Amino acid sequence: MYQVAALISPGKIVLQSRSYPDLGDNEVLVRMAWAGVCGTDLAIFSGHYQVALPLVLGHEFSGRVEDVGSRVSRKLLGKLVTAEINNSCLAYRSLDPCPACARGLPTHCAKRTTLGIWRWDGAFAEFIRVPVGNIHILPPEISPKEGIFVEPLAAAIQTFELTKINPGDTVVILGIGRLGTLICAVANAQGVRTIAVSRSRDKLERGKRYGAGEVIDSSIPDPITRVKEITSGLGADIVVDATGSPQGLELALNMVRPRGAIILKTTSGVLAQGLDVTRIAVDEIRIQGSRCGPFDKAIAMLKDKKIDVEPLISAVYPLRQTEQAIRAAARESKVLIENRL
Repeated sequence: MYQVAALISPGKIVLQSRSYPDLGDNEVLVRMAWAGVCGTDLAIFSGHYQVALPLVLGHEFSGRVEDVGSRVSRKLLGKLVTAEINNSCLAYRSLDPCPACARGLPTHCAKRTTLGIWRWDGAFAEFIRVPVGNIHILPPEISPKEGIFVEPLAAAIQTFELTKINPGDTVVILGIGRLGTLICAVANAQGVRTIAVSRSRDKLERGKRYGAGEVIDSSIPDPITRVKEITSGLGADIVVDATGSPQGLELALNMVRPRGAIILKTTSGVLAQGLDVTRIAVDEIRIQGSRCGPFDKAIAMLKDKKIDVEPLISAVYPLRQTEQAIRAAARESKVLIENRL
């Protein structure tokens, strides 16, 4: 038997005992080392992002391979790994992939489950079960604690994978929380002018440390005018909404230039209201959703020490205090859950 921290209803997590799972042929059992709490976990925990319960949350993790299915190389045993979160046809090495996977779109697999989010228990547990195609071995240059940042850093990188940025562009990032901070670092690495926007002085200072050239306190009377001043009246080339709030999109719309792009990173589960679609059409603004990203690029960035993530960790909780950890994450920089009871 092993322990999991199961969300049984919004705001309520209990520690439960589970039997060790029977592994599928192409599955891997991982003994958790560390897991991180993110904004999606908070949204599901609060009930704003509604999913089927009970569910074990958590999709940012590192751990060591404990067991493997019959078609998985035993060379994986004992390796420090992390894993992508979409359990797709390709992740299971299916010989009959769905149309999305056949076109190379596994994150949109018609049959997918999603680790710790949709119909698949996640990382707030002593063990998790994942398909082998999602496994990534972590190199020795990346510590187990750093390993939990692979997934959110990949998501930050994905921000600019579908909407390309060019050197000299102005990128505004709304919300300098867990993900927004990493987006600042990724944008800065691509040689653009980065403006961080937040009402928190501490978060703005963190944005500066992670690459923001300029910061704007969103509690001032008119942060939109300030963005226009910085951009000679035009507006930003790209505005990234990482606020976690449905109001972020409206703010982004007022900061972006004509024919600019708004990239949505918010998964609050709350619908945006009062969106000016006429403005979007007249100003020819592109709106791009952005979710999961390339693990290989994130691992390379961490391996090469292009970003120092450990200073972002603000609190650590044992597995038995998962509910407290999630509540703390609403106000902390980055909360980790350690695999100890």
